[in-house]
Amino acid sequence: MATIDNVVNVTITAETNFVTTRDLNTIAILSEHTRFVETYRIYQDADAMLDDGFLVSDFAYKAALLVFSQNPRANQVVVGRKENADTYAVSIGKLKDAYNQWYVIHTDANTDAEILSAAGYIETIRKLHIYHTSDVGVLAATTTDIAAQLEALNYNRTFGIYNTNSAGTVPAAAYAGRYAPEPAGSITWVYKTLVGIVADTFTATQETNLKAKNINYYTTIEGVDVVYGNGVVASGEYIDVMIGIDWIHARLQERIFGTLLNNRKIGYTGDGVAKIEAEVRAVLVEAQDRGILANDTPPVIKVPNVLALTPAQRNTRVLPAITFRARLAGAIHAVDIVGSVYP
Repeated sequence: MATIDNVVNVTITAETNFVTTRDLNTIAILSEHTRFVETYRIYQDADAMLDDGFLVSDFAYKAALLVFSQNPRANQVVVGRKENADTYAVSIGKLKDAYNQWYVIHTDANTDAEILSAAGYIETIRKLHIYHTSDVGVLAATTTDIAAQLEALNYNRTFGIYNTNSAGTVPAAAYAGRYAPEPAGSITWVYKTLVGIVADTFTATQETNLKAKNINYYTTIEGVDVVYGNGVVASGEYIDVMIGIDWIHARLQERIFGTLLNNRKIGYTGDGVAKIEAEVRAVLVEAQDRGILANDTPPVIKVPNVLALTPAQRNTRVLPAITFRARLAGAIHAVDIVGSVYP
């Protein structure tokens, strides 16, 4: 018997393969401990760590408590375990291999060599490393302290905070906890108050030296305790710029891979290139909306003319030479005003 299927045959394919959005907000805390045997555990509050046997005196607990004490508050922290025999570089690598959905990491490293080990590894991946120091040598015009060493190495993925008053606490965890939960492009890493940290007082010369070594610090301005300095990583690049670049990088990969995944085929044609260009443009427009890129300067995207490529190039099935140029939104950290008055 004839049915409608004989006349109109319909096949519907569900295109529901989604690419995981990479997490650029979650903080990881890595320390040497024996509270659990796994490489990591995820916590939504510090009390759960006490349930797992952490002590209030443990570095990981104190760090997580400060992260969760900030406003806005982080949703979760990843607590990693460092094995005694491993360097910090090895331990961070193991954590990344076991669980990669974190972006900013702070460790219990307390010697220059340990901090440099962590920083050296982080420089090779698209994440950020924050450290704390209370070494008074940082306040002087020296070149041997940890801040000066990292600045000399021109590292783009490690940044620090100097603080001496908060003995027994973890200032870097408070710093990361206050800023990391904010959406990329929405905040610059200065001028905010940290819960649970005591501000330092500096001389003008000491502040000059801190800024010259590209390390941030916590001080009081007009009666308000705030993070101050330049809001930069060791190289002098702004922290928010590094986060913005990583956001654009991650979203470009995700959107373009998603397009390849959810289409039966993207032809090596003008139409196919246009589909890829549209995804690039969508990411850049969103970056403008988020405040990563300036919204008063249109991004310029250039894509290749497939007919201008050689047959050998097209046969590789690799689309080369897509480029874009876009202006960063940046941020205003200081203001100069010149005026005159008259009778």
